[in-house]
Amino acid sequence: MRKLLIALVVLVLLFIAVDRIGVAVAENQISSRLAAAYGLPENPGLSITGFPFLTQVVSGNYQQIDVTANQVQANGVTLHDLNVHLTGVHATISQILGSGSSMVTADRAAGTALVDFATVKQRLPQQTQVSLGGQNLTVSGLQLSPDGKNLKLSGTASYLGISAPVSATAALSLSPSGITVTPEDVTVAGGLSIPGSAISRLHFTVPVSNLPLHLHLTSVQVTPDGLQVGAAARNVQFART
Repeated sequence: MRKLLIALVVLVLLFIAVDRIGVAVAENQISSRLAAAYGLPENPGLSITGFPFLTQVVSGNYQQIDVTANQVQANGVTLHDLNVHLTGVHATISQILGSGSSMVTADRAAGTALVDFATVKQRLPQQTQVSLGGQNLTVSGLQLSPDGKNLKLSGTASYLGISAPVSATAALSLSPSGITVTPEDVTVAGGLSIPGSAISRLHFTVPVSNLPLHLHLTSVQVTPDGLQVGAAARNVQFART
């Protein structure tokens, strides 16, 4: 009886060891394919969840694969701290072993990434000018900063030789081109009024598109470190073997 128990324990330990080795091999294979497919500067972090792994290999269905990358490029904009959860992943044994010619697929993908404020500041209008009463009104020196859950814009308005601080709360929205920043609640010290034609020229877009894993933006919010975007996709083909 004792020998039988010892044998069972040894078999269990061997199964666990083989299972964990299999996970490591699969994670490395898929990570390298993702880096090649999307031109990443280094292999992303990859974690296949669920235990045991070998039963998932046999079925060809994986509960969840988590992908992380320090930096990725999206239409020339650098995204930081990319975290993506792939669920309903389908891959054959040959795909995991690095053979075959089909695509590894996932039913859904959802993730987040950070656009730092330095990147957003690069898109700020340097100066905008409109005619007001036959004279030019100029808004320049725009800066931005987080203000709790809001984004604050500040600069200087100049008119008739007089300069005054100007500030606004920026509304964030998503468009096919990326993140649109729209000034709202514009106030100028001294009571100077800025016409809508000048305010409209202060709008700008941070171009975030062509995301890896076919993700598209779903949300954006202000954080102390930058703009955190949410992204999602369905029926993702994410790694050619």
